[in-house]
Amino acid sequence: MPEKRYTIKQLADELGVTKPGVRKLMTANFRKQYTETVGNRILINSAGAKVIRKHFSNNGDNVFPETKTETNSNKQKQAETVSDSTKNAVVSAQEETIKLLKEELKAKNDQLANMQKLMDQNQQLLLNTQAENKTLLALTHKNNDESVTEAEYKETDQAPQHPKHKSASQSKSDQDIINKLNKKKKWWKLW
Repeated sequence: MPEKRYTIKQLADELGVTKPGVRKLMTANFRKQYTETVGNRILINSAGAKVIRKHFSNNGDNVFPETKTETNSNKQKQAETVSDSTKNAVVSAQEETIKLLKEELKAKNDQLANMQKLMDQNQQLLLNTQAENKTLLALTHKNNDESVTEAEYKETDQAPQHPKHKSASQSKSDQDIINKLNKKKKWWKLW
């Protein structure tokens, strides 16, 4: 019957010690007597396992269970600490993201309010321009008694349409006013 062989890890787990602790006992003489290498594993025969067990049992039977429980509790505490720190990091990252999103939302709301204000101003300017155009159109009519109808004034890019029964003898002052308004103004002449 073949002899039972143990790996260093199996013995370390059985005794509740670390693998380097078991390796420290394995001197060159111990290796020649009790071990053999298969591949890249060191296998310890049953006689060598008895020697290692005896060594660790002489150090005190009560020490190992306490050490094992202390090691397990320390590992649990470390895992909880790591878990808590990662949770805290995730929570802080989420809080920063929320804060950033709130700031962006506030900026967008401000932009919308500003755009609404600009649109209102634009509408007021458009209404004022339309009123001025109607006034100028009324000046171009032959009779001051005629009123400008909506059909005569159209808001397009084309020149305003004049009534078909336009007289040839338009007053010089009315023509001058229209020419001044139609003349393009240079920006450097504003000062």
